[in-house]
Amino acid sequence: MAKRNINLNIIPADEALSKYLSALEGKIKPKFEEIPVDESLDRITSAAVYARLNSPHYNAAAMDGIAVKADGTINVSESNPVTLKDGHDFIFVNTGDHICAPYDAVIMAEDLIHSSEEHTVKIIKSASNMQHVRQIGENIREGELIIGEKHKIRPIDIGMLLSGGINRLEVYSIPKVAIFPTGSEIIDPSQLGENEIPKEGKIIESNSRMYEAQVKQAGGKGTRFAPIPDNSDILKDAITKATLDFDMVLINAGSSAGTEDFTVLALREIGEVIVHGIAMKPGKPVILAIVNNKPVIGTPGYPVSAYLSFETFAVPVLSILTGCAIKPKQKTEAVLSEQIVSSLKLREYIRVKLEHVNDKLTAFPLARNSSVAMSLVKADGFCVLDIGCENIEKGETVTIELID
Repeated sequence: MAKRNINLNIIPADEALSKYLSALEGKIKPKFEEIPVDESLDRITSAAVYARLNSPHYNAAAMDGIAVKADGTINVSESNPVTLKDGHDFIFVNTGDHICAPYDAVIMAEDLIHSSEEHTVKIIKSASNMQHVRQIGENIREGELIIGEKHKIRPIDIGMLLSGGINRLEVYSIPKVAIFPTGSEIIDPSQLGENEIPKEGKIIESNSRMYEAQVKQAGGKGTRFAPIPDNSDILKDAITKATLDFDMVLINAGSSAGTEDFTVLALREIGEVIVHGIAMKPGKPVILAIVNNKPVIGTPGYPVSAYLSFETFAVPVLSILTGCAIKPKQKTEAVLSEQIVSSLKLREYIRVKLEHVNDKLTAFPLARNSSVAMSLVKADGFCVLDIGCENIEKGETVTIELID
């Protein structure tokens, strides 16, 4: 008879994550690379970046008009206009032109009165020193901090880096994540014709596509592999090879207690299993392991369990590799539409739909089965019942962790 894998030593999710990250300490380290600034959008800086140049690096006209000597316009007013001569009292300038001695101010073209005399203009207002002149370093000073360490680069940052004389910078490398769907019953969607229906007993594999997108959102690059059949030797070989080329490995399905769930047995043979079994629902049979000093995470096959397992355990590991800070959960308060009964031993994530009812934000629980992935599509958030919370009564105000 095939041996079953029983989840032993089930521990709380927070404790499991802490234990896993401690085991990974010193084994996983982020990698860095130097790239052109104009290719750095959304990358994370490895260190603070300081300006190499002043911006602007010369005194520049801020307006179209004329450059003048400010002290030559003292006491000018509408009742005391002054006529200025081109080349003696002023020169014509456009925005960005160099302003140099003896000129030290700009009068806008709109404020000039053209005289009947050739090469002259009349002004009716005095100019102050450095008026409408962008002084050296007005935007950025040489040596000034432009962006800090672990900063996600935005479009405006690219402009300021280039203005400060920075053409290349060092950023966190994008970690590579291998994604292995497992199970002899699953088929890749590309294997189906446009109108073909899968044979009975065959399931369309979709979790690897979800993981690929989640990895991208977390700052990594996922590579999906073809489904691995329920064969321990094939699985061990695939994982071992992946740890040589990738920074992290995700194995989907095969983590539970079935006779064909080989993942935990395979991982024990080729590496170290730190945790198998988490006190959370959905997501109980998660495996947190290390193979060749690389994080390897085995997740349940049901879509909701797979999604929550990734968010709970893979995202924090990727945060170390990418330098991306984990965004705090956005939360709101809502009134529960019906009683919820839960287990005392597990943290449960109840998917809810939020609607305004009688001017109150109300949370409507959705299907709780981890296989019903559409409940996650329809959900606005989770009502999280922590360990020890057996039920919440209808009408109680609860905190909702928003999905978006």
